[in-house]
Amino acid sequence: MAKQSVAAAEPDRPIVMVVGARGIPDVEGGAEKNAEMLFPLVAKSGYRVVLLGLEGLIKGDNYRGVELHAAPNRRLLKTDKIFYYLYAVRLARKLRPDIVHLQGLGASLFLLAYKALGARTVVRYGSADYTLSKWGVLGKAGFFAAEMQARAADAVISVSPSLSKRLASHGISKNVWLVGNAVDDMTGVTAAEPVEVPEASEQPFILFVGRVTTQKNVARLLEAFHLLRERTGNTTHRLLLAGGLDDTEYVNSLKPLIDDRIKLLGRCNRGQLEQLYRSCDLFVNCSIHEGASNAVLEAISRRCAVLLSAIPENKDFGLRDEAYFDPEDADDIAAGMESALKNSDNYRVDPASFLTWPMVAEKTIKIYQTIRSRGAPCR
Repeated sequence: MAKQSVAAAEPDRPIVMVVGARGIPDVEGGAEKNAEMLFPLVAKSGYRVVLLGLEGLIKGDNYRGVELHAAPNRRLLKTDKIFYYLYAVRLARKLRPDIVHLQGLGASLFLLAYKALGARTVVRYGSADYTLSKWGVLGKAGFFAAEMQARAADAVISVSPSLSKRLASHGISKNVWLVGNAVDDMTGVTAAEPVEVPEASEQPFILFVGRVTTQKNVARLLEAFHLLRERTGNTTHRLLLAGGLDDTEYVNSLKPLIDDRIKLLGRCNRGQLEQLYRSCDLFVNCSIHEGASNAVLEAISRRCAVLLSAIPENKDFGLRDEAYFDPEDADDIAAGMESALKNSDNYRVDPASFLTWPMVAEKTIKIYQTIRSRGAPCR
């Protein structure tokens, strides 16, 4: 689906090439949600934005002004990422972008190749999940190589103060910009579109949104839910988990903890999530690793009662102390859920305290303008 460059026909329209988001719109993932919300606004401001995703997750050639290209979804060395990144360099050679915007640390694996093509480079640092054991030796080596190259980026966007501190501890502080994710604009949004989540219209429920993985600490959440019922005798509430189940080994390990009060819904589309957010009695994020969680910000946007793990990235949201719990302590999680269900208004957060997507776009465009003002790149 790759297209030939028409850059020569648009000399006054700078080109931004986006690498690292698997697809838009309505594709699960933090980099994907960020791309879906941000880059149409960047395109509207006058940039030509070209996003490279993966076959099967790109379903058109344009989304709200963003040109969409799809790399073949092939696996190399047990991952689809390496071939995708190589394909991105090939597309950049044709497109000759002014800026390559890399939607994650891993996407900067070939950052020096983009610089050799004369492009400015922006790396979005969205989470530190590469520290998890799931990546293995090869994965960690790839992230190490990517991090070393990120030092040469024209700009690094950190989505939270905690991640900025982590970058600084690794010797990356020059040209680091703090730009978080945003709450959704709920003006005119209704829950009227038809969706199919029958579980949301049954009994009251607690909601978790995210892929069912070790990083999201789902096992501890399930343990806490059982403790909540034992402590309070609560037989009314259910626990609904909305998110991808592709980590089959981890999902299978949860089966002893799952009963008829716990439901794994799998991946939900935007309309289904809308119904879930609006219907839940409590939203819980139990992660042990996050960036600036889009799911948390979505829940805040819908004025859900919110309860979060007390990891540094979640603490960066600045909620009241009682809104946090120790993610390694099932008793503490259960106590937090009990309190939040009894006093839900104390756990709701004013969305006005957070960035909006137009504000994120404005900050991002400022970064583009700054790095381009340093002199024209060689072609």
